[in-house]
Amino acid sequence: MFKRRILSIWNYQMKGSQIYFLAFIVYFLPTFLIDTTFSVTLGDHWLRLISYISLPLLLFKILFLDGWNKKQLFLILAIFLIGLISWRAAQDNLLLMIIPFVVGAKNVYLRDIMSWYVYLCAILMLAVAVFSLLGIIPNLIFYSDTRPTRYSLGMNYPSEIAAHYLYLTLAYCYLRFGKLKWFDYLMICVGDIACMLITNTRLDFIATIATIPIMIIAQRAFKGDRWSQILASFWWMAVPILSIVTIFSSYFFDPNNHIFAKLNSLASGRLALGYDAFHKCQVSLFGNTIVEHSFVGTKGLQLARGVNEAGKQYFYIDSSYMRMFLLWGLLMFILIVFCFTYIAVRSTIHRTFIMSAIILIASLNFMFEPNIIKIIYDPILLALLAKPYFYSFQEEHNNAE
Repeated sequence: MFKRRILSIWNYQMKGSQIYFLAFIVYFLPTFLIDTTFSVTLGDHWLRLISYISLPLLLFKILFLDGWNKKQLFLILAIFLIGLISWRAAQDNLLLMIIPFVVGAKNVYLRDIMSWYVYLCAILMLAVAVFSLLGIIPNLIFYSDTRPTRYSLGMNYPSEIAAHYLYLTLAYCYLRFGKLKWFDYLMICVGDIACMLITNTRLDFIATIATIPIMIIAQRAFKGDRWSQILASFWWMAVPILSIVTIFSSYFFDPNNHIFAKLNSLASGRLALGYDAFHKCQVSLFGNTIVEHSFVGTKGLQLARGVNEAGKQYFYIDSSYMRMFLLWGLLMFILIVFCFTYIAVRSTIHRTFIMSAIILIASLNFMFEPNIIKIIYDPILLALLAKPYFYSFQEEHNNAE
């Protein structure tokens, strides 16, 4: 009996999707904790090392289970090489992990990825908040003369709560697309208001509220409404247009120009920070290393309060488009913009519109948040090779069953 059990375990055929989700969990948990005040006691270094265990799992799936031919593998390895070079140039481990997760999503249902993302993110956010309120981990509190008190609830910065909520909302809308009702939208509003009261993050608040009318239009377009389809057919242009607008606005920023000054104020100073970033480094093919000082984490809170600021001044490129362009390099910028645009175009061509709607909302957020390829915030890029390919919502539903 014991021998048969051992043999049955040995002969068990592991599916590629099971390996992928094992890697997803192994990466998601420590990476999420790095963005919380748990990292003060657990240590970023050890958490990051644990997250790297997912890399050999993904490579095994890609090389031995996914059935790529030699030409495709050569292209994949070339893209991996670009990611590796950019990772070393920018010193940002996100670039090391995102390409294997995107490529490894082949033959994995996007609906399952979104479900895992929602469950993991919601449970971890709730657990971290409870631990912070119980005093087990720090609940960082940020005071300001110009805005209400902001609470992190165990995250490293208050705006991270609002960012998580926005992408949880988008993932929820994907899973419920075709079934979204007024009650869903009401719950989205209630949650968004709660995030605003806790974090006072107005740009994420606006982006989340914008989800409601955009999803209503997407639903109408999917059902065949002509005017909604015409409107939705332009959404695929959001990422390339807004990325160019953000970069040029930062490059040509002039604090003495009334229009620029107003836009900079609305963007919470991000145009000025982007302008400074252009003076700190040059545009390169593979990226640059930039020393940043933000208000994130316990050290950032000390900087925000003027403690231990010896020689340090706040500087952080708080825009995904600018981070791609300057930190990660021109090649990664073009590659990521192309991937998002391709996903949106595919959704538009097949007239499902859900992914183009999600990318439209995310593209607005990318102007003001740095989380464009951070899987614990934004799993959208995984849709590039994941199944189904959105030929119709009914076919997607049937395939997921």
